[in-house]
Amino acid sequence: MKKGKTSSKLYEEKGKGKPGKSKIQPGEKGKSEPKPGGKGKGIRVLVPLLSKREAEPAFIDLVASKAREVILLLVIDTNAMSGGFGFATNEIAVGNALMQKAKIALGKKKKTCNDVIEWGNTANKIEHLAMLHMVDKIYVVKQDNHFFKKLLHDMREKLPGIEIEAVKLPGWE
Repeated sequence: MKKGKTSSKLYEEKGKGKPGKSKIQPGEKGKSEPKPGGKGKGIRVLVPLLSKREAEPAFIDLVASKAREVILLLVIDTNAMSGGFGFATNEIAVGNALMQKAKIALGKKKKTCNDVIEWGNTANKIEHLAMLHMVDKIYVVKQDNHFFKKLLHDMREKLPGIEIEAVKLPGWE
């Protein structure tokens, strides 16, 4: 480098403008946005593993038919209530196996799938991950208990811009 010239001045001389300045104006589409009909077809979906039935073929088929990317969320909630809601710490192995089974099934459908394991409050983790990953939709397997109904109500209240679909699977006890 010549004495007296900074790297930003050299960068400008090559006709590339200042480093860190975007040439994309507000309202223009950038390269990172999906193109219609291309690789970006579908939506980004969050699937919290709450019922232990999220790897069933009927649920996987529904999620895969709409999604381009699926985020599987396993929350280890030590305060989770009994009755099949959430995962307690002694069920980590079961939750991990369920997550792997769902991930394999989604992979067979040629869907991008990310898995996330979090410790903490189930509702808070779902809310934070949905906002962090900017998901378009959340799919949950419908359950008939007070804790699920409260969670669903809270999610719809705290995430008004995200569609939340509770899917009823056949054979629920």
